[in-house]
Amino acid sequence: MGKMEEDDIKKSAQTWLKTNWSADLSLLAWRTLLLESGWGVPSWPKEYFGLGMNPNQASQVEEAFAEIGAIGAAHSGVRMLAAATLLEHASDWQKRKYLPGIITGTEAWCQLFSEPGSGSDLAGATTKAKKHGDEWIVNGQKVWTTSAHHADF
Repeated sequence: MGKMEEDDIKKSAQTWLKTNWSADLSLLAWRTLLLESGWGVPSWPKEYFGLGMNPNQASQVEEAFAEIGAIGAAHSGVRMLAAATLLEHASDWQKRKYLPGIITGTEAWCQLFSEPGSGSDLAGATTKAKKHGDEWIVNGQKVWTTSAHHADF
């Protein structure tokens, strides 16, 4: 990609933002506009709410947003990990169902970890064994989930 193409993308983003960005819009109204236009996640495929841009092109869009002070799509934390997983592995139906709420921020996601002690050390799990007939039943758990009580998924 040449410099001219990068400049054209940034100018296109700036033009779109000048026409559409308003601090007076509600966050949901603005992010819905980002969802519908593809400008919120320009590196995502066009058929899934993006513009099909490569990372260098998408960075030009991010610069345009930063320069004007426009709020972007909901890009924080586990939400984007969920989006990346959906984009790679989900069915068309699942992508169309779950990606919009990720972009608009109307649906919160969490990630479940099994973390005995500290880190991901399964050998450090605390367990108990109880004799049950001729067998020993070993039970134990260690689950850590950040913000599960706020999550929709």
